[in-house]
Amino acid sequence: MTDSTVDFHPLFVDTGPLYARFDSADRHHDRTVSVLSRIREGSLRYRPLYTSRYVLGELTRLLLYNIGHTAASTALSTIRNSDLFVVLSDEQRSFQAACETFARYDDQAISLVDHLSAALAETHDIDHVFSFDCDFDTLGYVRVPDAHS
Repeated sequence: MTDSTVDFHPLFVDTGPLYARFDSADRHHDRTVSVLSRIREGSLRYRPLYTSRYVLGELTRLLLYNIGHTAASTALSTIRNSDLFVVLSDEQRSFQAACETFARYDDQAISLVDHLSAALAETHDIDHVFSFDCDFDTLGYVRVPDAHS
């Protein structure tokens, strides 16, 4: 018997693509919808999809102030109830690691949320991040979508 998840990579999903998914006016909306559809159908081999409480906090804040409460509430509910997403909570060790890398990268404008995401990704052996933010390149992650996604 073959494990159907062998060829899949776990994927951490950053705030940008989630925001784009729920804001049809966002310049990355169509690309995000396409990538997520291809992940769901299996032509892009990423599973499981992870995000974090920090990312959801950032997402709902952006949606609340840019679109409104209904959009923020819908996005939060959709992600929390999705069979695609696992929402990670932080551990003290991950938080400490993120604070240390935030302090160490003093020559970079990388947000604490991105450092927290990277620390959680490392804890869960995730090498791929769905993000439009090049900060994850700096932090050593493989960013999705790439030119082939």
